[in-house]
Amino acid sequence: MSESRNPAHVALYNSSYVILFDDGSWSSRGVPESLVKKMEQTKSKIEFVSLGPNEQWFFRLENGKVVYDVDDQKLRDDLRNSVDKPFKLWFNDDDDDDDNASYILQYSDLSLSWNSIPNDFHNKLNGRQKSLPVVKNITFGPDNTWWVSFQDDTARSSSQIPRHIGTQLKHTKCLVLDPQDEDNYFIFKDNGSLTWQVNDDFDDDINEKEEDDDVVYMNPHRIRYTQKSISPRFRNGQSIEQLRQDLEDGITNVDKVPKINVIRTRSGNIWSLDNRRLWCFHNASNIDRIPVRVTDKRPSWFNNRIKNIKEPFEIRVRGSSEETEHYSDVDGSSDWSGYD
Repeated sequence: MSESRNPAHVALYNSSYVILFDDGSWSSRGVPESLVKKMEQTKSKIEFVSLGPNEQWFFRLENGKVVYDVDDQKLRDDLRNSVDKPFKLWFNDDDDDDDNASYILQYSDLSLSWNSIPNDFHNKLNGRQKSLPVVKNITFGPDNTWWVSFQDDTARSSSQIPRHIGTQLKHTKCLVLDPQDEDNYFIFKDNGSLTWQVNDDFDDDINEKEEDDDVVYMNPHRIRYTQKSISPRFRNGQSIEQLRQDLEDGITNVDKVPKINVIRTRSGNIWSLDNRRLWCFHNASNIDRIPVRVTDKRPSWFNNRIKNIKEPFEIRVRGSSEETEHYSDVDGSSDWSGYD
């Protein structure tokens, strides 16, 4: 990761994301086109952004101006008619209440207003409203899960936070959950380190990939995934199933597909940094040898993430009607050297 470009803020929703970097640049994937256009038009640095259901969004500029697209009348009224300027807006995705939008709005004086939030969270916030310290950050996950931090550097979370996230929350400065996907998260640690699991596009936008790493040929069935789930499409919109079929039919070959980047650990295990292409190689019946780029540069999230991957040769393709689990024939032994 470049020293001059580090993530300062992240927003997630249904594996779509916006990353704001500390140099004022930003990256996004899968977000509404209306949001992208507004962000491209801004001349001031964007300091905060949030994503919500039904393609709703909100962002705040360095100069204090806010820009948003929301479809709930009460929320629009709260944004327009408040005495203090809106400061932050967090969307919740409450599937149990179709009539009322679920959100928390923070104003420039750091006071809060909210609507239709989980009862346990309401009780937590209602107590804090009456005395300092005030809320610093909030995030919502699936099924009304939540996490909140306060200005006194304490934090609280719902008891239903997924275990693979909850075990990493010690010394967390800020947590970002995905209201639509419990696998996705981003953690800013107190010591400045980062850990996350989102998707390959997200990894690409944060990590700088070096072109001068060693290129070797490997059996793809010996390479492990570094995610529990993947998108069914690549960044360019092509489906991973189409590439798998093209490989199997001989329409394309492994040398025409961009090389995947892998890390080899001391135990000899090989881990992929490009999980969708690896899925294609795993599931094309005629592929047993691929070129890979071996790198010694581990992303900051790598060690923590692989600790939480219990089935490294399995991965779920998100968005399919059957939510099919895909399996490899490899037993996961760690005594293989990594080369064909």
